[in-house]
Amino acid sequence: MPVLLLAAGCGVVRPWAAEPAYACGNNPVPLEVLSDGRPATQLGPDGRAALKGHEVRPVEDLHKWRIVEESDERVAIIRELDEPRDPDTMKTTHGYLLVERFGPPDADGRPSWHLRSSRRCDLRRVMDGLGVADVALDPARPATGTGVHLLVTERACASGQPATGRVRVVSLEETDREVGLVIGVERFDGGGAVTCQGNPPTPFTVELGQPLGDRVLRDAGVHPTREIVEFRRSAR
Repeated sequence: MPVLLLAAGCGVVRPWAAEPAYACGNNPVPLEVLSDGRPATQLGPDGRAALKGHEVRPVEDLHKWRIVEESDERVAIIRELDEPRDPDTMKTTHGYLLVERFGPPDADGRPSWHLRSSRRCDLRRVMDGLGVADVALDPARPATGTGVHLLVTERACASGQPATGRVRVVSLEETDREVGLVIGVERFDGGGAVTCQGNPPTPFTVELGQPLGDRVLRDAGVHPTREIVEFRRSAR
């Protein structure tokens, strides 16, 4: 059975719901949609009209997409990519399409359908008050004893500043075979305008209940979980 442990001296562990929420960027995606959701081939009249909206490119392999939301105002669909973009920290696993009614009224008196968002993403756990980050092993600092040395790269805009003092361990679960880790970052407060030139990796150490050994360290803040590997400059 997994055991929830604290990362001593390295951040606050916050309790988490049994069924955490996930999102593609800022767009919520219930995980049951991926396994049991209706295929986009079953879209109703509103959904079919949305896919013909302004700026919406033709959707290929419609049977591979699942319906996240369908109403007379919003239509959202998602699919798992056949080939993720990158095998490591910046891996994107899903495509997401959101179409909404907005703008001046059309001939029928209602706003017409327009593309709101078309993106590729990884599905990240929603953490109340915390932003997501890319997590990698620090190649310059191998695991020592029970300490695992990481490099945490904040995704949100932070004026190019490291996340020192703002990294938090949301969840840490250990089994005989693997260690599941969820890392979040408190939002940067620079006291003024925040710029988005990219952020440097921040060293951060997590203390385990026992040495990592041959166990696999996994990022459990993404779905599906993935192994945490050594940091690569090209991954950013």
